[in-house]
Amino acid sequence: MTLTNTRSLYQLIDMQNQALCPYHDTLLNVCNASLSFIVIDGTRHASYCSSDNFDNCALFLSKTLRKK
Repeated sequence: MTLTNTRSLYQLIDMQNQALCPYHDTLLNVCNASLSFIVIDGTRHASYCSSDNFDNCALFLSKTLRKK
């Protein structure tokens, strides 16, 4: 499987799952809610980014608070 095919597969999965975190960049695997755009580890990704539990993530909550 090529890199392009892998990216397309992740985009398809993301489109099917509407409960993903809006700040997670699946192509780069970084968190856009973070000030430093940190790379997401597997544990955080499974627990928060790819589930409807993203609103319990500390990075998501801090981004939300910074907006106010």
